[in-house]
Amino acid sequence: MSEDICPLTQVREGKAVIQVCDLSAYADEKGYVDPAWAPVFYNPRMSCSRDISSAVVGAYAELRGRSLTVADILCATGVRGIRYALENEGVAVAYLNDIDPRCYHLASRNIRLNGLEGRAMAFNYDAVKFLLEHRRIDVIDVDPFGSPARFVDPALRAISHGGMLCVTATDTAALMGKYPGACLRKYSSLCRLTEFSREIAVRVLLQFVAREAAKLGITVKPLISYYMDHHVRVCVQAFRKKPDYEWLASRLGYLVYHPQTLHRQLVRLGELEQLKLGEGYEVVGPLWVGGFADGSFVEKVLRIFLERIELGYCKRGVKLLTHLREEASGAPFYYTTDSVTARYRLQSEVSVERLVKLLSERGFPSSRTHFDGKGFRTSAPLEVILEAFRELSARS
Repeated sequence: MSEDICPLTQVREGKAVIQVCDLSAYADEKGYVDPAWAPVFYNPRMSCSRDISSAVVGAYAELRGRSLTVADILCATGVRGIRYALENEGVAVAYLNDIDPRCYHLASRNIRLNGLEGRAMAFNYDAVKFLLEHRRIDVIDVDPFGSPARFVDPALRAISHGGMLCVTATDTAALMGKYPGACLRKYSSLCRLTEFSREIAVRVLLQFVAREAAKLGITVKPLISYYMDHHVRVCVQAFRKKPDYEWLASRLGYLVYHPQTLHRQLVRLGELEQLKLGEGYEVVGPLWVGGFADGSFVEKVLRIFLERIELGYCKRGVKLLTHLREEASGAPFYYTTDSVTARYRLQSEVSVERLVKLLSERGFPSSRTHFDGKGFRTSAPLEVILEAFRELSARS
């Protein structure tokens, strides 16, 4: 039946050989084609993110030290789950599920193509129904087109104690504050556009996962979170341990931000009403105010990723993971050199590398950030940042 779904072509990703719909058959008169136009979705531009995801599964397998059952509940071609099984010895069983029968048949074909009969199994269920019928899954991957919000609760119910839940969101316009109403409706958080909106998107999604987990008596620990190519991805470890008030209050809160001065401050739950806000301040949240990545885990992911460069893993992934490792323990909410230059009418932008080095030398832990090429993360107060800008500008 797979041949009747669409014109097929074969691609290679990592160790996997996958048959996908030939996108050229769906191009418009100008040659443009959106992957969503094909009967079975496959986006070649997401291959770099899948490289990172496979290395994440590998790092998690090392962390757990046992064989894993993984599930891609919205699998389309099955490429993600097939790669997890092929590239990670710690994966014993991979479930590939999709409600679309065309996806089911193509994923089944790709399982056979990669010799994974017995290790990988395809299902043709609604994702929520699949999660209701399968429990104690070690790794659950939720990678929908758009918002993942409705899948988070059933995924948390199906995850094993200590399991890893990975969630992708492509509705970044809502998460980053372009559509505050949509963010409030989907994620119960009020967002605003800022120069660091990509980090806000990660923190809003993490708080949503944490609050959904808390309702079920589950505590979550972020292992790795990042923004890449217009999508946000978070991976958390879930523990069936009821979170208490202190745990929630220390990890959820609000951002208080002044767009004219660029001043930003985190406020824990229960402290907002005690804060006297001046004119022009905006409040964003609730959001996750704890760390969005575990440095030692990111180190594992980076090591595995570098070992797989010969498989064709993307070089951009090395850069992203390197920056993420450096910023994992840094101060929340990065600045950008262009926003500081524009707001304070400085003579010129400065080098991010030189700025980070200067601030670090002055005793303020600072780093680059993967979120933005012009971004930097620092514990320095704003007046110290401005002084460093002016000093570097004077040197050049």
